Amino acid sequence: MVSWNLNMKRKILYTLAMLALAGISLSSCSKKGKDFSFTDGGDIWFRNSGISLRFDKNMYCRVYYLNPDNPMNDIQAASGLTKPSHFLIVNGEEVKDFAVDYNNIHLDTIETAFGKGKKLTLTGTAEKKDAYKIEKKLVVEYYDKYPDAAITSASYKNLGNAGIAIDTDYSCYFRMDASRINPGNKPSDFWSFQGSSLNWGVDYIIKIDAGFKQENFMGVQPVTKTGGGVPMVDLWTRKTGMAIALMETKPRLVSFPVETGPDNKVTMSMLQAVNTILLPGESYETLNTVIIAHQLDYYEPLNTYAKLLADKGLKRHKPSDEAYEAIWCGWGYLTDFTLSDIYGTLPKMKEMGIKWAVIDDRWWDRYGDWNPRKYTFPGDVKQVKEFVDSLHNQGFKIQIWWAPTPVQPEKMVSWGGSVDPGMAKIAIEHPEWLIMNEDGTYPRDVRDMYQFCPGVPAVQEYMKQLTSRFIKDWGFDGHKLDAYYVVPPCYNPAHNHKRPEESYEDLPLLLKAIYETSKSIKPYSVTEICNCGTTQDMYQSIYCDQPVNSDPTSPTQSRQRVKVLKALWGPDAPVFTDHVEHIRPEADMNDKSDTAKVGQDFATSMGPGGVIGTKFTWPAGPENMQMKGEREKHWQKWFALYNEKMLSKGIYLNLYDIVYDKPESHVIRKDNTFYFAFYAEDWKGNIELRGLEHTKYKVFDYENQIDLGTIEGPVGIISPEFRAHLLVECVPVQ
Repeated sequence: MVSWNLNMKRKILYTLAMLALAGISLSSCSKKGKDFSFTDGGDIWFRNSGISLRFDKNMYCRVYYLNPDNPMNDIQAASGLTKPSHFLIVNGEEVKDFAVDYNNIHLDTIETAFGKGKKLTLTGTAEKKDAYKIEKKLVVEYYDKYPDAAITSASYKNLGNAGIAIDTDYSCYFRMDASRINPGNKPSDFWSFQGSSLNWGVDYIIKIDAGFKQENFMGVQPVTKTGGGVPMVDLWTRKTGMAIALMETKPRLVSFPVETGPDNKVTMSMLQAVNTILLPGESYETLNTVIIAHQLDYYEPLNTYAKLLADKGLKRHKPSDEAYEAIWCGWGYLTDFTLSDIYGTLPKMKEMGIKWAVIDDRWWDRYGDWNPRKYTFPGDVKQVKEFVDSLHNQGFKIQIWWAPTPVQPEKMVSWGGSVDPGMAKIAIEHPEWLIMNEDGTYPRDVRDMYQFCPGVPAVQEYMKQLTSRFIKDWGFDGHKLDAYYVVPPCYNPAHNHKRPEESYEDLPLLLKAIYETSKSIKPYSVTEICNCGTTQDMYQSIYCDQPVNSDPTSPTQSRQRVKVLKALWGPDAPVFTDHVEHIRPEADMNDKSDTAKVGQDFATSMGPGGVIGTKFTWPAGPENMQMKGEREKHWQKWFALYNEKMLSKGIYLNLYDIVYDKPESHVIRKDNTFYFAFYAEDWKGNIELRGLEHTKYKVFDYENQIDLGTIEGPVGIISPEFRAHLLVECVPVQ
């Protein structure tokens, strides 16, 4: 350790005394301290019981988990590829090296919404003659409740004599190396969860390889017009993984770029376009982020992330029991369905014990107005009420399909969906409610529609009025909110936005208006939000009863998505797995047309604890959707099994890695019974049954009614042979 002058020694002694009074253990600047240690001019260690961070003299950060001698990320300053966790782009130049002020290191005990914890503050300066002098304060918070998470933020102050142009800020920048975690692996050998909504049907559980690059912008995607999602990326190996995420209670226009570099190492970060001038003496604060280390797959970091946001106030409400009931949707008849089609299907629904019916796209006239379509309801509003009452009298509950943001323009260019011609009446009466581009034009969404600006109070009030119309006046029991994603920045001068991106940030307020109004009228009502075919937006999903595994294109994708939603919503969440007809055979997964070969893989929906659904037609309808012959027997069998077992009400236990453990395995606990689901193309061999109690269990293949013998916990072994899937229950032996 270097020599200290008298003032330095006094400062250190004073700091030690204050930390001792606060109850924090500090080992006199020794690298062997329990929670925190540093050497003057050397490394600064900040440890929690799970994750640990080590900073060098320029605030470059190494992350440790499980192995205290081997960091998860790569730091090679001389290579030029390494960057600190937080840095700026100023006038097109990276400002990275902030020399730590070792006289100004602070460690404090804290208590916040996350509970009790400790906070480290590092201060450093970056300076370039005749260009800039910037002070950086980096804050890291640990909490007892979250031993594997580090919450981070930074602020930058202009100490120079002239303004500086901040282009971009980077948070949680890490250069990951899988070979450090798993010796023998290539540096890029990661699996990854990437939460941005990029395009209909694409996977967001991805194997990283050479040349991989994905920006993961959280706003509206320029080409596909999707957007939003879960602001988190995760990289994991068989041993451990690390995720980074946005820790804000409002959605923000940020990106999470992930890229495999020329050296085969993988970088991830969160970036925000700043584009601002920082005048002398002014400060700029970054958004809050979190680093989460973990074992197994993406479930743990997603679950930790959801709990952290819940502590900050982004809490999901307990869903009603009705959200767990099986669903039939009229989309099997496509857009030009008739009421006779719906009425005709009801007997088969009743035979199968299906309680929910959904009247789908398109019962209405124009987007934004949402009045009854004459083709579907010749008797107008009176016939809507009669229709709903008729289904209620037969014991069904019924949802109505609509979307909160789109507004029909005078003419559509790209969307081929059927609508009544002409501009929505609401757009004619209230053009001041619409989102506007900077040039005065109106942006179009994925269906070529204009969009309501969510930040306008009158628009929020209109959502309440529509909800009251559907639930109170017409009698529906819930909503299927579909065919929309997020909205772009708004430049409409009538809205007086402080920032254009407020429209994007305020979109959840529309969902809040719908959800709360619906619950105030019918507490049991079910609101489903379906951001079609992509990652479901977590900020919107706070205001729904039933997260949906939207439009899965393969069995594997479907199960992966169920696990994502169980992690975010909770282990007993009623995750609707969408119509089983969506879950098509792997060989057919690229054919997304409505006349493609339809799926019938109920085991993929039921095994991980999903809510099953269907869109069959009867006695007529499209040929590939008709319920007849062996198909009818198959449907009857699985709906009976679903209603008997109700695994969606059980507790999902995260005991297996969804990609590394073979066969793919899921487990649900209901009371003292464990339900295991295994998936593989062909399997013959041993399988571990994990998570059991220290007792004996009878193992039973409940799909095929086959006794598989007796095992003993906590880990039992069976040696089955199966194709596609095996569903078993383990019942304690009395």
